[in-house]
Amino acid sequence: MIAPAPGAAAATAEAVDVVVNAADIAADNVNGLTFKGFGVLTANSTSALLLDYKAQHPAAYARLLRILFGGEHPIMTHVKIEMGNDRNNSTGPDPATKRTASEPANVARAPGFQLAADARRINPDLKVSILRWNSPAWADTNDKIYQWYKETILAAYRRYGFMVDYVNPGVNEAAADLAWTKRYAEMVRTDTTGFRPGEADLYRRIKLVISDEAGIGSFGPAMVGDADLRDVVTAAGYHYNTDDDSGGNFTRLADEFDKEVWNSEAQATFSNSALRPNNNTPDPTVPGTGLGGSGSSLEMANTVVKGFVKSRRSHFVYQPAIGSFYQGGQYSFKELVSARDPWSGWMHYDAGLAVLQHFSSFATTGWENETGTAGIWRLVPQASASTATGTNPVVGRNGLPDYLTMAAPDATGFSTVVVNDSEYARTYRITSAGFRLGADPRLTAWETRAADPGQAFDANYKKRVGSLRAGADGAYTVEVKPFSIVTVTSLDVTRDRQWTTPLPVEGDRPVLDADPAHGVLWADGFDYRGKTVPVLGAGGAVTGFAASRGGDTGADPLYTWDRNGAFEAVRTSDDGHVLRQQVDRAATGVGRAWNSADPITGVGDLRWTDYQAGADVRFERAPAADNYAAIGARSTGGGNSHSLNGTPYALRLGSDGTWRVLRTGATIAEGVLTDFDATAKHRLMIRVAGATVTGFVDGAPVHTWTDPAPYLSGRVDLASGFHHTRFDNLRIERIPGLRPYYQRYLDNLETGRLTYGGGWRHTNGRGMYEYDRTASISQGPGATITHTFTGTGLDVLGANDGTARLDVRVDGTLVASNQPTRAATNFQQTFEVSNLPPGRHTVTLEVVAGTLLIDAIGVRGAPH
Repeated sequence: MIAPAPGAAAATAEAVDVVVNAADIAADNVNGLTFKGFGVLTANSTSALLLDYKAQHPAAYARLLRILFGGEHPIMTHVKIEMGNDRNNSTGPDPATKRTASEPANVARAPGFQLAADARRINPDLKVSILRWNSPAWADTNDKIYQWYKETILAAYRRYGFMVDYVNPGVNEAAADLAWTKRYAEMVRTDTTGFRPGEADLYRRIKLVISDEAGIGSFGPAMVGDADLRDVVTAAGYHYNTDDDSGGNFTRLADEFDKEVWNSEAQATFSNSALRPNNNTPDPTVPGTGLGGSGSSLEMANTVVKGFVKSRRSHFVYQPAIGSFYQGGQYSFKELVSARDPWSGWMHYDAGLAVLQHFSSFATTGWENETGTAGIWRLVPQASASTATGTNPVVGRNGLPDYLTMAAPDATGFSTVVVNDSEYARTYRITSAGFRLGADPRLTAWETRAADPGQAFDANYKKRVGSLRAGADGAYTVEVKPFSIVTVTSLDVTRDRQWTTPLPVEGDRPVLDADPAHGVLWADGFDYRGKTVPVLGAGGAVTGFAASRGGDTGADPLYTWDRNGAFEAVRTSDDGHVLRQQVDRAATGVGRAWNSADPITGVGDLRWTDYQAGADVRFERAPAADNYAAIGARSTGGGNSHSLNGTPYALRLGSDGTWRVLRTGATIAEGVLTDFDATAKHRLMIRVAGATVTGFVDGAPVHTWTDPAPYLSGRVDLASGFHHTRFDNLRIERIPGLRPYYQRYLDNLETGRLTYGGGWRHTNGRGMYEYDRTASISQGPGATITHTFTGTGLDVLGANDGTARLDVRVDGTLVASNQPTRAATNFQQTFEVSNLPPGRHTVTLEVVAGTLLIDAIGVRGAPH
């Protein structure tokens, strides 16, 4: 438990008085002050693996939907789809629904539309919105953008039965084009062509949101001053800033003009909250922050409070709410749910969800109906306050008041959410006036905070901590502990299963090891005939796997994560089913990207170590310098993971018969194949065995090399130029006598399994290319780490400068002194203890010089 700092009494001496007056409820404000809850943004390849969960572990997928979108008080009320153009838009690309102007829109290959459809089966009131960052190459005018949007919207309606509710006609994180906004609205209202019966009326109800700028929206004065613009724009949205513009225009839009104001792209938690209490960072003075601190779920909650108080944000959309792409990608572990192992069904449900439930479970959230009778609760500015500093991030560690109040429009109930992201305890006194709370007007306090010593990490999530009666002065008094969130409410939620059911706790994370008996870690021929996927809803129907994910002209394959380009399972007339890279300079053109690079996709498990990976490749286009195919090994993400330059080891075959062995994009060896047939199928294979890398073409080795500073673990990559290129018969195999993967992979903050001694700084909320965004950093000589395990050794992984020197003890005996470490990048090895006899061992590493950073510990199993 976190104790208040010395001197904390000054910050906690005075109680915070909150007056909730029913006269302040703006019941006639049906848009600007209605609390719409929270939303999921699906974009940028962040949902790349989610449909694999649906196909391979439908029960786990259905549970995810129920938790996020289900119940009387759903956490999420909106799915926002940022449409892709097959190019990288940060984490990766989303598939273009129309790669050419003449192609029928295909929403099945874009996972966001299927997520929205499944979520709406859980919650029929769910809202769906779309926008774009970059467009396909053919859509290079506004009229073509309109065509792309319209055909996509109608395709979603015809396939999944929902009409998109909101559209941003502009470009994500760009200033609003107000003239185009007005013209787009007119086109939607007057369009009469291409509709089937009943579609036109629904289409014309689509609402507009602008502008999704990064930072305070520039369009506030125009919205306030232009009645015609206000007439066509329903919602004003901008990203990553809680504040209003200097004229207070967004507050005016909500309060005076009854317009919706959204935080249309917000950040969730920057860490695994289950590990967060193990940090020892003083913030500001006491080591440890529980569920709070930098990048925490409490910081996220304060963003909700401050966003409403300062700029009337009544809706918050998280990017990404669901992280369903491989660890190490851009913006990894910035999420509420982690779904990264579709072969096992493993998911992490973060405490950030419980924190959001402190808002969503204690109000009727959503959008008011046309008659104003849905009873959506109003946010009450007069009973809300924020003293947090900053805008992104929002810092509430000063211990001053931060709270938000929601109330029923008919004054039958209210809830006040108090966020205390500080090390100081606070006392709140809440007084109500004018509410119809019944003959025994008690309030109830519900709390979420980190565990006390000896408790399970989630022991204090969503716990009832008091039944409150008003004192003689009419005030309800509640103590709010350090680093906690408390909701004081008139609602009885004891029978609300969505609130009272604990969030699921993930179990073990099995490694992807598809066929151990035959030594196959993973293999795919991309022919999914006979494989089915369940359809959610009544009847228990199933559909064909490929048909559910785009069809035979291009289906999303299993377990792949594209970072540029579009790799899809395609049925061909001559090779049967293959994996084909679909973005072609001649056939589709190449659109713009956030991180520009050639097409690349990844498959497999971060924990794989020694293996060989092979695939057949065939070029559909004539030889050209940029027409190639490549296979890579031990990929773990990072700043260059959007390109082959980020792949540790790769074998690249040019369509002209040239080959190269690459290390992070640098050429180690190269040559030319004799009698090369550019039209034939060729087999590429790369073998990584310890520090030795070997490339093979058509079964013959072309080069073997030993890396003096090796990368030792990671996934397989496939890459090509922007040409139609085929891959087939992917096969990733064990190497006899070597270890194929870590048998256990531990985060540095798993202090229940790892024992630290001496001086260490344990931190979280760190960079996106660190495992769980955590690190433990030695603070001088004498720092030790000890781990007891069953296996043959362990590796220390993390970004290091190679200055650390270590003493090594195995089972209590000093076996090596003053051992050097290597400079290493994220997710890679700086030191190894290997070749221990199989069995149970205790290894202690002591820092004798320099600095050691530990991001993860990989436990080596016995060779296979």
